[in-house]
Amino acid sequence: MDENKGRNFAISLSITLGTIVIGLISYIIFTSTNTSIKETPRCEYNGWAYADKEIFDSADGCNVCFCHSGETICTKEVCTETSQGESPLIEE
Repeated sequence: MDENKGRNFAISLSITLGTIVIGLISYIIFTSTNTSIKETPRCEYNGWAYADKEIFDSADGCNVCFCHSGETICTKEVCTETSQGESPLIEE
């Protein structure tokens, strides 16, 4: 009877330890292959935050900017009075 208790205890202990080892191995494999969720990059420009791939007006009013992977990219057109929001003169 004591021999059976010892054998049952050894089998139970082996199963428990095996389950723990398999769980640890699974956790290590999962965390090493699972890509972490990254926050989408944002751009800060002129006191505002813009989402990635968002298009917005530049501070000068005549160029446009684009948020690309956390970097603000703006056109570099020369501003004239008509491009800064004033309506052009139309001769009749």
